[in-house]
Amino acid sequence: MARRSYTLESITTICFSATLGIVEGGVISNIAKRRFENAVAAEELNFYVALLFAAPDLANILSFFWSGLSHGRAKIPLINLLQLAVILLIAVMALTPVSLAGLTAMVCLVVLARVCWSGIITLRPTVWRSNYPATMRATAVGNFQTMQYVMAGIVGVIVGSVLNQQPAMFAPLVIAVSACGFGAFFATRKQRVRRERRMRKAEFNAAPVLKPWEGPLIVWKVLRKDSAWARFMLWMFVLGLGNMLMGPILTIVLRDQFNLGYLRSILITSSITALVMPLSIPLWARYLDRSHVVRFRARQTWVFVVSASIACLGVLFHRVELLYLTAALQGVAYGGGTLAWNLGHVDFAPPTHTSQYMASHVTLNGLRGLLAPFVAVGLYNAAVALGFSFAGIEINATAASMVLALSAVMCAVGALGFRRLLTHMGDRATLGKARSA
Repeated sequence: MARRSYTLESITTICFSATLGIVEGGVISNIAKRRFENAVAAEELNFYVALLFAAPDLANILSFFWSGLSHGRAKIPLINLLQLAVILLIAVMALTPVSLAGLTAMVCLVVLARVCWSGIITLRPTVWRSNYPATMRATAVGNFQTMQYVMAGIVGVIVGSVLNQQPAMFAPLVIAVSACGFGAFFATRKQRVRRERRMRKAEFNAAPVLKPWEGPLIVWKVLRKDSAWARFMLWMFVLGLGNMLMGPILTIVLRDQFNLGYLRSILITSSITALVMPLSIPLWARYLDRSHVVRFRARQTWVFVVSASIACLGVLFHRVELLYLTAALQGVAYGGGTLAWNLGHVDFAPPTHTSQYMASHVTLNGLRGLLAPFVAVGLYNAAVALGFSFAGIEINATAASMVLALSAVMCAVGALGFRRLLTHMGDRATLGKARSA
């Protein structure tokens, strides 16, 4: 059964990643920036770009809702329903006109699609746990993630190439990528969950699932109880907030300063990063296997610092090749980040509290992801409005480089914070002792 499930899941991942590729932050934000630039004022459009980058993190915060909705219910029909909702929401984007109302509608559709996708993300691990034995589960999930990143990169290239040549092809392109999702829909319908009746009965008999509004309370309790985890979350917040300043700013300057088309902009903000990530994951995995997550973050975070610094220089001195290098370094950094994201809480959490630690991580990540794009765009718009220029460099470039410099500084502060936490924890920051706690 595991082999059949793996085949169906692979089809699902490939087809649905093709559909989701067009609403990835680095793709859809560039589409919005160029498609609506003559229909919406620049400052207002920049805030819509920020909202498109914030959409996935808004969806993360709603993960508690999906956990409650799925409690004790069959998982495959619910996943199927969410898949269909995502497909239809993305397809309706093809009908949005080039106007402020059309932009608002498109952003709302993207947010709703990402919210439905967050439900699928929440439900999938339960299916994986039932269908794959522990000896192959990590390998299977790692392969699915690799497929997802590669497809996201490929779809970004295809979308950028088509729109570069024919911007009017937006509607047919949206219909085409949404139609790919039906391959996932029908493959998922054939999925079966091993011992599902027993699993659903266990869920009914287990402690009541958290209500969505109880999530923040659990986060607060976990942070109060474990001071080391609270400090780790503090530095993760600083790091994440700093790093997430980059995306919307690069989207804005690639159009306003560099005047790049769809393809090159999407390559820099999405596709290169997505394609480099699978290449870097095996290298980071070997290091994380030998290190506590605090030690891992104390080193891996410096790649984000270097990336933001190079982006700052690229914008300041109008060197687009530095922005390509930034995209590649982001892929290297995020390759390690995705591993630490999925496994790092295990080095802190007692076995019976793993889900609570992960929930606190997801919630705080969602919060900083909601804040960062609007902070970035707000600072950028304010700097442009003030008309500040450095050494004769144009105002837009100066404003963007200031935000990117702030990104680099905040990432560096996060890295130093992890280093201090590592020193503070001492012998606790060893993998074996953390996992045996």
